[in-house]
Amino acid sequence: MSFGSYLLPPDRITEFLTEAGLVVSARLLEEPGEGQRRQRVCLLARKPEPS
Repeated sequence: MSFGSYLLPPDRITEFLTEAGLVVSARLLEEPGEGQRRQRVCLLARKPEPS
């Protein structure tokens, strides 16, 4: 397992993962709260299963 933190829009990160051949299986999007300026997203991505 690995973890990364990036200051990119959530849709752009999802796009990068998909372009890399990964399957995004879960997405949790948190809108900015008090004192925050950006959305936060937690993505769960995996390698596709071989055919």
